[in-house]
Amino acid sequence: MSSGLDQQSEHEFVVMRTKLMVPEARSRQIPRPELVDALEAGRAAKLTLVCAPTGWGKTSLMAEWAARCTVPFAWVSLDAGDAEPLRFWRYVVAALASVAPPLVATAQRRLRAPVVSIDEEILPVLVNDLAETEALVLVLDDYHLISAAEVHKQLSYLLDHLPAGVHVVIGARTDPPLHLGRLRAAGQLAELRGEQLRFGDDEAAALLNRIYGLELDPDQITTVQARLEGWVAGLNLAALSLRQRGDPHAILEALPVDDRYLVDYLWKEVVLSEPAPVREFLTHTAILERLSGPLCDVVAQRSGSARLLRELEAANLFIVPLDRERNWFRYHNLFRSLLHDQLQRSAPDAVADLHRRASTWYASAGFPSEAIDHAILAGDVHYAADEIETHWLEFYSAGRADRLLSWIDHLPADVIDALPTLALVRAGVGRAMGRTEEVEPWLQRAERSGGDTPARGFGTTVAAGAAMSRAMYQLALGDVPGAIDMARRAAALEVPGSRAHATAGYFLGVALFYDDAQASERLLQAYLEAVPDGQEDARRYYAIALLAEAHAVRGELEAASRLASQALNVARRQQLEEHPPTEQVHVALGIVALERGELDAAEDELERAVRLARRGGDRLEVAHALVWLARFRARRGEADQGQDALAVARNLLPELGDSAMRSLVRALEAELAARQPAEPGPVDGDPVSEAELRVLRLLSGDLSYREIGQHLHLSLNTVRTHALHLRHKLGASTRIGVVARARERGLL
Repeated sequence: MSSGLDQQSEHEFVVMRTKLMVPEARSRQIPRPELVDALEAGRAAKLTLVCAPTGWGKTSLMAEWAARCTVPFAWVSLDAGDAEPLRFWRYVVAALASVAPPLVATAQRRLRAPVVSIDEEILPVLVNDLAETEALVLVLDDYHLISAAEVHKQLSYLLDHLPAGVHVVIGARTDPPLHLGRLRAAGQLAELRGEQLRFGDDEAAALLNRIYGLELDPDQITTVQARLEGWVAGLNLAALSLRQRGDPHAILEALPVDDRYLVDYLWKEVVLSEPAPVREFLTHTAILERLSGPLCDVVAQRSGSARLLRELEAANLFIVPLDRERNWFRYHNLFRSLLHDQLQRSAPDAVADLHRRASTWYASAGFPSEAIDHAILAGDVHYAADEIETHWLEFYSAGRADRLLSWIDHLPADVIDALPTLALVRAGVGRAMGRTEEVEPWLQRAERSGGDTPARGFGTTVAAGAAMSRAMYQLALGDVPGAIDMARRAAALEVPGSRAHATAGYFLGVALFYDDAQASERLLQAYLEAVPDGQEDARRYYAIALLAEAHAVRGELEAASRLASQALNVARRQQLEEHPPTEQVHVALGIVALERGELDAAEDELERAVRLARRGGDRLEVAHALVWLARFRARRGEADQGQDALAVARNLLPELGDSAMRSLVRALEAELAARQPAEPGPVDGDPVSEAELRVLRLLSGDLSYREIGQHLHLSLNTVRTHALHLRHKLGASTRIGVVARARERGLL
């Protein structure tokens, strides 16, 4: 039986496949062709908003439209956890990939990185790639659960630049903050609201009499409508109550007029009339967002849950199938809310244990993220902390850095103090995400709590791990001597010849790379010999890439090329191609290509290196990549752009010329001296063409000119020509300047 989760490798983002499925139509559902026609007509606009309170049939209507429409539907059923921007766009792109895989391949690859700029590196590519499709509908259901202002801003950008043929549909209980007024004024918004979703008298009669077989007369139908006013969920609840009780007149007379009491009344009439084992199953499984037989068996401590789920669906008891095989379901939101409230009233002490059972099932199924979520809801923070400590590197490598930080931030202080490795993780992941101001407090906390405490993934002890983390922190700030001192302190704390000593040697080797290349190579090689292939690969491939550059600088191009290719293969195998440290692989490959005179290839590699380095925000890595890019520009005769790259590097590291790169920097300065041309003035009255605008959107991201050409199906020469025109029209001599001027003019 399918688990409903797709996990392609141990380090890849786990997609809950059921979230991407168009919900299956229930067996007893009233078709609504007029509303489907209204939705279809709305495809001429950019956005359709289906907005109404819970229980008004939003999801069912959109699913009916998807089933009847010939256009591909990409569907995401959102939940509160999707408010993280990276996670939100991963699901959006995964949904698009489910209907048009080649269309979003680049965006999907980049979204594997733990740190990626959605604004700069994903949305421009997505906009241009979506322009290649003739027609496509993207549904974002339950969008009201998205609370992040950043996501709203990013979705607004997508809507502003949405290509013709692509249509976005939002299902929500409340209006989303997406400049709806502007879209409405421009005729780009179609809307369906609760008033239009109400069941009319004929639809109510069809539901009650044809679907439920109640044989109500017109007056009784009128009574139901007077009480419920076409509320779809209320009509279904009333129908179940009427079907289970023999006196429709008495039930209809007892229906409360005020809908505040209607739900409680119908709860008593419908749910409490079920047999006790079914009632217990319903309330106990209400803690689950999605239901499957094996999961429910564990949570409800029973057998035969898969059969019962199908029986509940057949009885129309507010359960929605999520796949054609009927392996996964979810409760209707209103029904689940009722069940959960009842659980809190009747058995509040059982809630923690139910979450603990769910956590156990997910852990045994190999999904530690969901196991941690339920453990935290169970109040089992010690188990959650243990799992975070055990799997933190997997979560980080799978791009769940935001979730990782959130988990740690919500753990009690005493739990973190008992597991100071978590403070090291918090410091290290925060640094990798560019949140450098948070590093020092967390390192101090680890050092206060840890000392001789074992540290998973960092070394033998927290003290050694903290020294390693401090070494990388100092290196990120450009303090090479400080990094070397801290790395030597870490090595001194480990037993010579041990695996932990080799790991400390790795950190020292990385720091020494920028000061003493020969000593660095010895340490990195010793580390690679101590750690087998397939273990600590995130470190192994970086060490190999540093060795590749050392060979390339000495002119040993065959060895450099072989090592760089080996490093890149490790990165690809572990889905690390988009991680910031991979910039070092592309620096090495760029140097090899430059020395061989393969200038186009060198440009591609070095531009990619700069953009990957910028994701991580480490000043030294960014400056290092920029210096080599400047070297390429000088070799190619593009002195102005070489000066620009070198100036940015110097701004990051004012002491750049005193580092291990000093000989390269001095050679560059001699070649580029006094050759920076004056900035051209913008050309008034010469508008940017649509073709140039498509190139401009991608210039702000991390694509090389060659990659831009591949995405736009243009030759490299055509892309260069468009870029030249953009420089002339916007009055800038560099790519960075073009993007800045474009933003000033509102073109980006």
